[in-house]
Amino acid sequence: MSAFFLKLFAVVFMLVDHLGMLLYNHGRIGYELYILMRTLGRFAFPTYAFLLAEGWRHLRRDPKRLRSHALLLGLLAVCSEPFYDWFGHGTPGYTAAQSVMYTLLIGFCGLWLAGTEKDRPLRAGICLGSMALAFGVTSDYRAAGVLLIFASAWYLERFESWGRGRRLLAMLGVMSLYYLFYNWTSSGFGGPGALWGSLKAMSWYGIPHLLLVPILAMYSGDRGFRSRSLHRCYQWFYPAHLALLCLAGLLLG
Repeated sequence: MSAFFLKLFAVVFMLVDHLGMLLYNHGRIGYELYILMRTLGRFAFPTYAFLLAEGWRHLRRDPKRLRSHALLLGLLAVCSEPFYDWFGHGTPGYTAAQSVMYTLLIGFCGLWLAGTEKDRPLRAGICLGSMALAFGVTSDYRAAGVLLIFASAWYLERFESWGRGRRLLAMLGVMSLYYLFYNWTSSGFGGPGALWGSLKAMSWYGIPHLLLVPILAMYSGDRGFRSRSLHRCYQWFYPAHLALLCLAGLLLG
């Protein structure tokens, strides 16, 4: 499994997710198809988080490229925000939630900072601080999203020395940690009953996360097909497709 395949995989399922939102909100599809498309869309963010952590792994010893990538993520976040607000909340000036690009930016910068530290407690503190920042700015997936980015980086720093079985178990642990924490935060940090209620309410959304375990565990570390133009398309796909979906929403009325 190559990075190129995972990029295509993430892009396709993110588009399926957002098309489901667009078509359902304009009465073009029924509720059952809407839920199916949104469920399939759960493949996207964990794959993006995994690829972001892999990008950091390759750039971590090059401060200049780390800085350039962080600036690019910041630019993508700023460019995406009006379209995210418009598409998801009906106004380009919505301030109560921020796009997933801010989660990716916070996670990447957290990895960058943590990667300069040798002390494990301090690195853990940077992870917790990054999670708190994502929660505070209400970026999409919030603290759970940043936790997944850090957990993916932990996996990617070690996976090449592991066999297939250990990779599967480690990735199962990563995805389980993320999914449980995501539902715990969604329940308002409640007790076991609140967590269980959130897990039941999101039961269908759990299936893609389980199916992602063998897919991500099969990642070989190979970049696969390489094209500068396609790489740029991948980087800019999020704001570009949101802009097109906003336009489609206007046309659909």
